Amino acid sequence: MRVVLKVNQLYHDVEIQKYIIFNKLSKGSIAMQTLEKELKERLTILQDNLKQAELDAYVITNQEDIWYFTNINYKPEQRPFIFVVYPDKKPLFIVPQLEADHFNVSYFDYEMDNYFDVTSKSGQNWYDVLTRYLTSSAKVGIESNGELLITRFTPEINWETGFFIQNQRMIKSDYELEKLQYVSDICSNVVQQTLKISHAGTKVMDTYAIAMKVGAEELAKHFSLENRTINAVWPAKYSFMPHSIPDVNSTLGAGPNIDIALFNLQGYAAECERTFFVENPTDEERKHFEQMMTARKLFLENLKPGNKASDIERIVDSYFEKEGLSNRILHRPGHGIGLNNHEWPTLSFGNDAVLQENMVVSVEPAIYFENQGGYRHSDTALITKDGYQLMTQAPTKLEDLILK
Repeated sequence: MRVVLKVNQLYHDVEIQKYIIFNKLSKGSIAMQTLEKELKERLTILQDNLKQAELDAYVITNQEDIWYFTNINYKPEQRPFIFVVYPDKKPLFIVPQLEADHFNVSYFDYEMDNYFDVTSKSGQNWYDVLTRYLTSSAKVGIESNGELLITRFTPEINWETGFFIQNQRMIKSDYELEKLQYVSDICSNVVQQTLKISHAGTKVMDTYAIAMKVGAEELAKHFSLENRTINAVWPAKYSFMPHSIPDVNSTLGAGPNIDIALFNLQGYAAECERTFFVENPTDEERKHFEQMMTARKLFLENLKPGNKASDIERIVDSYFEKEGLSNRILHRPGHGIGLNNHEWPTLSFGNDAVLQENMVVSVEPAIYFENQGGYRHSDTALITKDGYQLMTQAPTKLEDLILK
């Protein structure tokens, strides 16, 4: 459930699309069998964790988390979709009556109940139905990203906040790694195409169009509400503001331009970014580029199981501090990637979680200079048994990124 509601606010004023089934696979196919096996393994892991925590049930409301366990994609249109997992029996879907007939999938086993609408007569509200199922439970967990609305309207339930799904999603299965490599390859290819057409005078719109074409091709093969193919170059006058939106009619010129590619296909994400020049960089620009590359090297040398997530930012920031660049840092040097471009683990201070094999993260230490531009490469990287493996590929050396 993406709708964020204030404590006394029950309505959401934005109408969004109904859910759809993301994957309609033919029954008995190898793809279906693989999906069934994957979802069963994910559910079993969660159920085992619930048993260890002595939880009677666990409530999931986040759209991505529900997709993770069910392969069902939807948009809530004000109406909560609630997925209840028990440690020792079938999970339960509580959905709007309007959508009940749509929930008919064969690749996993579940129970289902429904409520009338976002607000209803007494006894027909979503919280009435949820309370009937859980009020007798001694201890009920809810994932940390669950909406405040859920617990506010169900005071009879003994709630306990958990992080089970956040932690489970951090470690990728072979099935997920295959999906992540698929989207990483497409993302890499778009960045490489972008670099080929980029020169002084190239319009931002021309770089944006490459991903739109790829997105249309992917949509025809595999439709999803969540498909995202974003790629564009931030010219130097924008690149020092990484979350700005460049004018699509602006053109590439002197200074550090940054190509940013953020993709989400078949339910999985990847990102790849490159700093490049279309005119010879100045001595100062060369220096800052190499400082960014040194920070990247330090990051990668320490990206391995056993190190803490916070170690990465500590090492990168320590180097930037020695270079007198502490005031040029705008964000953490990396974050998790999976169903979304931004998820756990965050590779930053305050997160002392130990890095583990099969985590997938971004690699993007960066520095920014107003009236000059930004310096940031980003790659999607897999943490392996002994270190890391880059899942996205594009040029990294300065001599290969001066595109005259």
